[in-house]
Order: sequence, then C-alpha cells, then structure tokens
Amino acid sequence: KQLTEKGLIISGRNPETGLVEIVELPDHPWFVGCQFHPEFKSKPMQPHPLFRDFIKAGCAYRDSRAG
Repeated sequence: KQLTEKGLIISGRNPETGLVEIVELPDHPWFVGCQFHPEFKSKPMQPHPLFRDFIKAGCAYRDSRAG
C-alpha cells in the first residue's frame, strides 16, 4: 500500500495466485519490474516486447541528449 500511495503501479498479477508480476513507475522515462521471464520468449530477430521497448527507449534517450 505504501508503494502504490507513492505512485508505483501494479500492472500485472498472476491470475492463478494473485501475486504481483509486473510493476511500473509512471513518472520515470522507462521503469518496469517483472517477476516472469521474458528472456525465455526472446529470439535475436523476435525479441520479447519488454526487451525491444527497453532498447527503443534507450535509443530515444541517447538521441535526445545528442541534440
């Protein structure tokens, strides 16, 4: 409760156990925490969206600083 009151969003729960699986911080440029294993669903030419979007956000940040 204290974390959600400070802005943490619980954006994913395991439907069978109710355990929190994904959390996010909306005021951070790119923050997500997950308890599942997206690396098992990734391939070099078909990355999991979590990895793909992390790289995309990093590139956008780099480009914004390069000016």
